[in-house]
Amino acid sequence: MYCKEVHYELRGRHYFALAFGNTSGGYEVRNAYYKGCLNNKDISLIRHLTEETQENVCVFEGFMDFLSYMTLKLAGDRTVCLAMPCDYLVMNSVNNLKKTLARLQEYSVIHCYLDNDLAGQRTTETIAGMYDGRVSDESCHYAEYKDLNDYLRGKKTLIFSVLLCHLKLSTTRAFFMPRFLHFPP
Repeated sequence: MYCKEVHYELRGRHYFALAFGNTSGGYEVRNAYYKGCLNNKDISLIRHLTEETQENVCVFEGFMDFLSYMTLKLAGDRTVCLAMPCDYLVMNSVNNLKKTLARLQEYSVIHCYLDNDLAGQRTTETIAGMYDGRVSDESCHYAEYKDLNDYLRGKKTLIFSVLLCHLKLSTTRAFFMPRFLHFPP
């Protein structure tokens, strides 16, 4: 089980939320009113086998994307999901990049399932810059979607993905605006 229900008090009011543990004993929590962390903010590492490190690791920006991946894997989605045993690292924020980079040293192949936005792209580029030929950017498998959760729900973002694909395909890093996209002043 990856999540649990937690009850907490904030500003004198009692709440409950979905909680996802991290390596420092803290929890990423989500409910209709709050998205944040209880106790320490840190990455989460889920090993395929309890004590053994796998060759492959899948990296996710947030735990909802990890849960979406696991849902897709159970459903047999081979477009996005890998058939081999992997460990899973959830960053819980791109601000945890330094901690993420330190943990990734132990893996031969790093599969990045980050968001299709500028922060996700830059984070993937940073990981690839440090671990060169060991990184696979898996976001191309859900390029029409903001993230894995939107892919699972079938919620496409067309204009967003067209712009991002042009940014990703540009080797010169020059921005290319397709002629068919017009933004009113």
